[in-house]
Amino acid sequence: MSSALWRGGLGVLMSLQAIAVQGEIVIDRTRVIYPVTARTVVVNLHNEADGPRLVQAWIDDGDAMAAPENSDVPFTITPPIARMNAGTGRALRIMHDQTPKQVADRESVYWLNVLAIRPSVEASDETNALQFAFRTRIKLFLRPAQLPGKVQDVVHALQWCLSRGDDVGLEVLNPTAYHVTLSGVVLTLGGVEHHSEDPPMVAPYATARVAIPELPSGDLSGPQLQFTTLDDDGATQHHQAQLQFVDCSSVKPYAAAPDA
Repeated sequence: MSSALWRGGLGVLMSLQAIAVQGEIVIDRTRVIYPVTARTVVVNLHNEADGPRLVQAWIDDGDAMAAPENSDVPFTITPPIARMNAGTGRALRIMHDQTPKQVADRESVYWLNVLAIRPSVEASDETNALQFAFRTRIKLFLRPAQLPGKVQDVVHALQWCLSRGDDVGLEVLNPTAYHVTLSGVVLTLGGVEHHSEDPPMVAPYATARVAIPELPSGDLSGPQLQFTTLDDDGATQHHQAQLQFVDCSSVKPYAAAPDA
């Protein structure tokens, strides 16, 4: 895949990659679910900018700064580079390259990148021109066939634990074959709410620590937990969970996990 557009916009991507693009190239969803049995998945783009844009699309395996030509993923996108006039749409076709190395007992996560750059303009010797680039980056889940359980029931299988003592902390254990994206976590201790500023995505058969700043070590009475997750459509779902004070390292969710 050509990296001409990527190199042109890399300098500004350092500061703009986390900004949701408004009025530029808009993707028709906030996440992509790719069933491994599908021949192709179509993602639609729409140019809501006030002029034409050059668009480059690629998929990475988690390294946000990897150049497209260095991304080794089992997917192909067509078209990888296109021009979109203002007010027009274009379909991206994502195809999965079936390989023997594919992990079949759990979901895998990748990232779809869409980079939009204003077409180059020739500046006079007396004019300084700055070319802006905007990138949208969303999750792409490769979902094998016949995974155990239903994806809508995964949240009920999560196991939460709260450690007591000098290292008060909240952990969540995922004993399922699906990823769980936490979008909000509120832990109430002693009647005081404590919010996680950056809830994690919990991988299949894995444990994640939920960062909550300044948790108290004193009054830990009546722990209550409320959290939100994002479903396959990117919609927010609200949940509550029971909590207990335990040594989190003693909680083992891996009994249900297949052998690695």
